[in-house]
Amino acid sequence: MRVLLLALLLLVQVFAISTLVLKYTITADGAVEFSAKMRALLVNNSPYEVNMSGAVLPPYSAVIVEKDVKDVYPPFLKLDVNIEYVNGTYSEGVLQASNRTVVVIWLKMEPLLPIEIPAIVSVAVDDKVALLYDDPPTSVSQVSGTTVYYWSVLVRNTTVFKLALRVRQFGSFGAVKMPAITVTSALDLNNTINTIERQIESLRAAEAQLSNFSKAATLFTDLVYGQAQNLTQLIQILNVSGIALRQGAVALNASTYALEALRRQLLALGDAASGVATTLNQSLLLVDYQYTALITAANLLEVQSSALSSYSRAASDAAKGLGDIRNQLYNTRGNLVELRRALDSSIENIKEAKKRLSGISINISAAQDALKSALAVLDSAEAQLRSLRASVDALISTVDSLISITDSTIKTINSAKRSLDELAPLLNQTAVSTRGNATRLREDMPKILLNASRNLVEVSQSLYQTGDEVAKLLSPVHNASRILHEMGIRLEESAKSLEEYRLEQLKALPRLGAVRSLIDNYTQLVQRQIRELELQQETLRRYYGLVNVSRLEAQYVVELPVAVENITIPPPRLVTLEKASGNSLSMPTVPLLSLAVGVVAAVLFLSRAARRRAS
Repeated sequence: MRVLLLALLLLVQVFAISTLVLKYTITADGAVEFSAKMRALLVNNSPYEVNMSGAVLPPYSAVIVEKDVKDVYPPFLKLDVNIEYVNGTYSEGVLQASNRTVVVIWLKMEPLLPIEIPAIVSVAVDDKVALLYDDPPTSVSQVSGTTVYYWSVLVRNTTVFKLALRVRQFGSFGAVKMPAITVTSALDLNNTINTIERQIESLRAAEAQLSNFSKAATLFTDLVYGQAQNLTQLIQILNVSGIALRQGAVALNASTYALEALRRQLLALGDAASGVATTLNQSLLLVDYQYTALITAANLLEVQSSALSSYSRAASDAAKGLGDIRNQLYNTRGNLVELRRALDSSIENIKEAKKRLSGISINISAAQDALKSALAVLDSAEAQLRSLRASVDALISTVDSLISITDSTIKTINSAKRSLDELAPLLNQTAVSTRGNATRLREDMPKILLNASRNLVEVSQSLYQTGDEVAKLLSPVHNASRILHEMGIRLEESAKSLEEYRLEQLKALPRLGAVRSLIDNYTQLVQRQIRELELQQETLRRYYGLVNVSRLEAQYVVELPVAVENITIPPPRLVTLEKASGNSLSMPTVPLLSLAVGVVAAVLFLSRAARRRAS
């Protein structure tokens, strides 16, 4: 067991990282040389010496091992090179140049996989060559008198990178080697596939949030529409209740005129009874006249009794009308209670919608603004509904007061009716008594006249008292009529305000539709991105199946030709050497011959070296 544990620990501390290196060497003639190597980074973090892949690793060390592979691997980055020579001539691997010669290089990079591929362009130059560029380098380093420039490039679709090299000076042999341009790109397929997988999961989470937000917007739209429908019914109820209250006010106002007429009739009857009593008192000495007067009084009393019966029926009709008004008030109160229940239900619906909207978590700024706008609309709607509920509570209290006033008025009218019902029989009895006493006029006339006078005075006082009670009813009935009229107007005004609010709610429906449209557009965008990422992931997996390795590195080396200075050799100047025989021999001067021979030798050497490299 201990040996197994040590083996596992050793396995953890010793590992290898393999990378497939694809190298493409591109010459100035356009020839491409391909080679592939498997590079392995062997790491030993253990305190023991380990033999891995034929390499002996000392403790705590790392070794890079490269092995040529013969298989053909498809590239993941394409590079096209275009070279232009300004003030110079290229031929057979040699560039005839001067200090004004510029070599312009265009690097056209294109990813062969549907992803963005990072690449590094590097050039190492010395003081004999000047590097010209449009984009500043990402970094610059100095290595053994050579300046190395680096550019980091993210290759999307097709990326063109431009560089230029100018010859500053030539070497001692009149030539200079132009630096090579290296494009390096590394790709970790497993890491890239996992990154894309995380992006897909993030987008799917965003899609789920957008779906929840879309459901919330739909719920809010349905809530606004349902609220508009409830408000329509509520407006109709308020309008009908307002009309009913104003009609009740008209009926109460008519009852006021009827009560005023009854009061005047009662006062007139009281005056008549009082006048009859006075007449009886003055007619004690005129028996015959008194007899006739008694018969007339009896007839008058019967007529007044009949009038009181009519007034009693009128009071009964008035009480019945007030009872109908009270029923209308109860109906109005029931409608207002139902209205308050509907408002409470709407307020609870709005609270539930706010709770659901507040529970939605969204990272999209446009969707967050739309959500905040929806919450603001709900807050405004809740405030207006609470204000309307307070108004409905006030209306219910007012209607309760009117119901109490109507009940009191009905009780008073019923009391007056009972008084009239009691007075009518009394008048009839008085008439009968008067008629009976008329026959006994001569026997007991003074007594009869006095009794009749007293009865008439009592009847007169009762009539005056009943008229005062009827007068007390006029002001409450008039106030009740005014209150009912004002309540009707207030209900109709409330209906008008609710109609305006309903129209505002209906105006919010197009905005909610725009929010839903925006959410749908975002959802389609996210879904399209998910499909693109899934396509990239599938392509990378297929490419992984072709190369059967996760880590790849592509190296493109663009080799430029040797620049040779154009030299114009002047014609040789001849000198004459005297010999003993007297003949003369012409020959070039020694320095010029040495220079010419050196230049020609250097050109031939560099030309042959370039040809061998190209072959």
